[in-house]
Amino acid sequence: MRVYKRIILLFMLFLPFLSPNPAADMGPAALLRLHVRANSDSPADQALKYQVRNAVLDVLNHHLEAAGSAARAEEDIQSALPEVLLAAQNTVTGAGYDYPVSASLGEADFPTRVYGDKVYRAGTYRALQIYLGEGRGQNWWCVLFPPLCFVEVAQDTAIPATTAQQEPPRPKSRLLEWWQRIFHRSR
Repeated sequence: MRVYKRIILLFMLFLPFLSPNPAADMGPAALLRLHVRANSDSPADQALKYQVRNAVLDVLNHHLEAAGSAARAEEDIQSALPEVLLAAQNTVTGAGYDYPVSASLGEADFPTRVYGDKVYRAGTYRALQIYLGEGRGQNWWCVLFPPLCFVEVAQDTAIPATTAQQEPPRPKSRLLEWWQRIFHRSR
């Protein structure tokens, strides 16, 4: 039985090297993020945030179709920034609000976030940030490159940012659970 346990232990030690984690390969340099920051946490401002998100993604969808890298996507966004701002401002004005819309494209610090089944570690990322009014409300975020925003919005399955902020991701391993069941019983 001891030889069997040692073989299993060696297998478990090398398992992380045998099954790569694709989310770990998505470092800050390979990503371009989008944040739409609501004016406040009021229900009306939060609803408006989603309308602005849709308008911005409609504009960016056309411009990012051919982007093959985060750098190219950033160049395309930079050239489309006036159109993006106009779409966002028209959405805000069309909803009856008079607060300003601003945007910045550059580096920003982010906490660890969960998006679908991927974990994006805390760090400095390149991002397009759109501020509605004071920009003090909860934000909506996604990954513009690789183009995950368009897929997630169509399916409407993105995990709210507040969930990821309150609770760090907890890894789960069936192999570890199995290991614990075997060795806790044998004592």
